[in-house]
Amino acid sequence: MSAEADWTLKAMVAVAISDGRLDSREVGLIQQVYQDSTGRKLTANEIARVTDANATDDVMVEFAAASTVLDKQAKEEILRSAYLVLLADNRIAGEERKMLKDIATALQVPEIHFGSILEDLAIWMSSKKS
Repeated sequence: MSAEADWTLKAMVAVAISDGRLDSREVGLIQQVYQDSTGRKLTANEIARVTDANATDDVMVEFAAASTVLDKQAKEEILRSAYLVLLADNRIAGEERKMLKDIATALQVPEIHFGSILEDLAIWMSSKKS
C-alpha cells in the first residue's frame, strides 16, 4: 500500500466514524472508493484495523506531520475520497463535516482551496446523476 493510499484510507475511516459508528454502507463505500483510487481490493478486516488505530492514535497530529511530505494532488485526493464516504448515508452529519474540515486544516489545505475541492466534487457528482 502506498503512503498516499494509507492516508486516504485513514481519512475515509476518520470521517466515517466521526458520527459515532461505521455502518456496512460506509464500509462498502470505503472499499469501492479505495479500489477505484488504488486498483486494490480492501477487506473489512483491513478497515477494522485502521478504525482501531484511528481510535488510539492522534490522527490529526499524524495528518499534520504528513502535510509536509504529501503534495497538493495527494492532499486533494485524500479529501475527495473522504468526502465521498461522508455522503454514504445520504446525509452530512455536523461531526463528519467538522472532521473533514479538521483533516484539511491538518494537511495545511487553505480554506479557499478546500471549498473549491468540495465544489468541484459536487459538480462532478451531479453530472454523473444526469
